Amino acid sequence: MLYLRCVNCIEGKNGLTLTDKKPKYINNIGWRYATEHNGNRRCRSHQYNGVGTYLVTIAVEGRRPLLGSVSGSINAHPGDSDYPAVELSPLGEALLREELPKMYANYPMVEIWKACIMPDHIHLIIRISAPLPPNKYLGNVIGAFKGGVSRAWGQGTVFEEGYNDRILMRDGQLANWKAYLEANPFRWLVRHMRPGLMQRALCLEVNGVRYGAFGNFMLLRHPEKVQVFFHRRMADDRLTPAAQGATTEAINACGDLIPTEQTLYWQNEHQRLMDRAERGDVLVTPGISECEKRIKNECLQQHHHLIHLQTEPIGSYWKPERSRFEACAAGTLLILSPWKEDLQGTSDYGRFHNLNNLAASICALDSTATLNLLGQKQTD
Repeated sequence: MLYLRCVNCIEGKNGLTLTDKKPKYINNIGWRYATEHNGNRRCRSHQYNGVGTYLVTIAVEGRRPLLGSVSGSINAHPGDSDYPAVELSPLGEALLREELPKMYANYPMVEIWKACIMPDHIHLIIRISAPLPPNKYLGNVIGAFKGGVSRAWGQGTVFEEGYNDRILMRDGQLANWKAYLEANPFRWLVRHMRPGLMQRALCLEVNGVRYGAFGNFMLLRHPEKVQVFFHRRMADDRLTPAAQGATTEAINACGDLIPTEQTLYWQNEHQRLMDRAERGDVLVTPGISECEKRIKNECLQQHHHLIHLQTEPIGSYWKPERSRFEACAAGTLLILSPWKEDLQGTSDYGRFHNLNNLAASICALDSTATLNLLGQKQTD
């Protein structure tokens, strides 16, 4: 048997508006209007035949665990003998030992900087170090690889149509993704052992607003939900003692504006909100302003109950970064991403403002509110 930490990680050298159209369910993507592209959409402005670095994700058709299985303990630490790892199936072995090397043999300018083979999908960090041959693109390279794996299996098509890619360009992005892939077996095991805390919905309707959702859905039913909302700047209430206990509008009328985190108002509100969190209430925020971010991060670190709203879409393969993943595993976090069609606003300011409006709406939900699951719900 072959046990692999990231399945033998290979290291390299270096807005629509609403219409009367009816939404359509797209397999493995969710409910979308027909004019929208699915999650496999390429970046239109990028040339995929030149030099570049990509994170490519390819899923097994029907998400069947054909490539192996995950074993280990979620309580183990990296380096421990029982830290979660993948045991490759014969097909997974053939993919790793025979099919991946063919990619470089056929295209010498294509290097696999990291490979993470999971039971029902694979991640590849691919580096194209020189232009591909004429009329050849990244899609041709991936297509040839997928065809080779299916031929090695000999029982039909292994992978679903298409693939997902992410262009890696920012400083530190490559190292972050390598670390993320190293921990993939651990995250897999956590999601399968604690499915109720790692639920995913591609279309969850709350008060008529559609969201992608990931985490502990039961937090929406909690009877005590508190909005966290702070303006970025407000009047310096340290100089106006009479303003203590006044409304934010009254305080803001007192003089020049300074960052809210420098005010007494922030100190008092911070204490009040964290007291509520300590009592087990659910704090709700998009975490946009500096003060909102501080409250959000404290909740994540201390595993207080939190509903976090974000603008980044939640699709079939989306997962949160480590701090939010660990909060989901503890059952203390639900992440909501409003559909683009339901998030009003023509500017970042407008959209962020409406996220706070949605946070207020969620806080107003009672434990009997109707939550409509309109799209696919997943636990893995």
